[in-house]
Amino acid sequence: MKNSPFKQAVLLAITVTAVCSLTACGGVTDPNAGPAAEEATAAAGLVAPIANMDCEEGAEPTGEPIVIGGSMSLTGPLGGTGAVHDAVGNLMVDWVNECGGIDGRPIEYKVLDDQSTPAQVTSNYERLLSEGVDLVVGPYAGAAALAGAGPVSAAGYAYPTATNGVPESLIGDNHFPSWQIGGGATDGMWKLAAEDLAETLAKADNAPKTAFMATQKFPTTLSFSEAQKPAFEAAGIEVVDSVEYDMGTTDFTSIVTRMLAADADIVWIGAVGMDISNFQLAFDSLGYTPRNLFASLSGPAALDSLGESAEGILVSSIYEDNAPLNDTDIARYFTSAYLDIAKAENLVPVIETQAAAGFGMWQILLTAVAEVGPDNAKIIEWLGSNEVETLAGPVKFDGYNGYGSDLNRVAQVQDGKRVLVSPEEFAGAEIRLN
Repeated sequence: MKNSPFKQAVLLAITVTAVCSLTACGGVTDPNAGPAAEEATAAAGLVAPIANMDCEEGAEPTGEPIVIGGSMSLTGPLGGTGAVHDAVGNLMVDWVNECGGIDGRPIEYKVLDDQSTPAQVTSNYERLLSEGVDLVVGPYAGAAALAGAGPVSAAGYAYPTATNGVPESLIGDNHFPSWQIGGGATDGMWKLAAEDLAETLAKADNAPKTAFMATQKFPTTLSFSEAQKPAFEAAGIEVVDSVEYDMGTTDFTSIVTRMLAADADIVWIGAVGMDISNFQLAFDSLGYTPRNLFASLSGPAALDSLGESAEGILVSSIYEDNAPLNDTDIARYFTSAYLDIAKAENLVPVIETQAAAGFGMWQILLTAVAEVGPDNAKIIEWLGSNEVETLAGPVKFDGYNGYGSDLNRVAQVQDGKRVLVSPEEFAGAEIRLN
């Protein structure tokens, strides 16, 4: 078996402390640095990545591989976050095969670059399906998830996805999302997420009274923004101004000028990809520092690029590397393996929502495969009536569009570390507002 980055993590027990040295210059660091992390990482023995799978270290999988196809934004404006999802996919393949495969068969990941373009996503899945891949996993980002749904659904394949896309846009009974929001709602899928953020802010010390909203014209963020405005108003937070901007915008000077004039207590940005990094350039050029800042779906590379300016930023989340969510054998092993790959591939060495959602997507698919084999019809039937344990928590798919659970959480960068601040049962710290 090849000496993969994943296997090197097992053999060398690369510590979180060593990995975090990559971010010594500032920015978002791993929350578990220090002697305790070194001990925990060294103790992270090989375990199966899913609940119902045997794992025998050193066992060689045999037979024909189970080929899993996927489209991913490896280049283009979403490439930074797409790289996280691609790394998780490769990690999962190595991990499963290191355990001896599923029912003794190896798995293989065949990924095509969609260049952050929805039309290319559609073309990629059409190609993968024509080439006869056994299974598929979803792409990164909401518009991409919708673009892939057509050919995947028409072919009768199960469609596990890692990003929440546009939850109210029906995909079908074959859709199994890992980033679960809405809790089975039939409309207003972002309502719970928006209300949770508004209520978390309203009950905090220094609660904001006014908000400025800027939203990328992207399906996911537009849906979130539409739900956030009434949620703010209901919580007593007045939206004093709002604006939308095109995907690919890099100069936010005019929008930040409006922020300065509004002088709101919190700035809410429907950010995707590297948006927040480009907003920071405009903040710096105009000498503006928001009192409080929420940057909804910013990827880890975007936050890390801010250095010390990331301090205090709030983001949407389903998982951060703090207890109790990280206190399982699978979580500890995933952390150890992913951080080593992040070091090797020059990714931000942090376990957060994007990595967790990508991992959860693979857990959903492979849990079903371990139960019923690589048969799409049987996978769809099994997942439709069963709950799956993922890194971010248990998920079920009996709600509208496959969203049967609600994993929505809020995270904040505190002392250079991402940590959950809501809801209380998963929080690693209390929210801090100015």
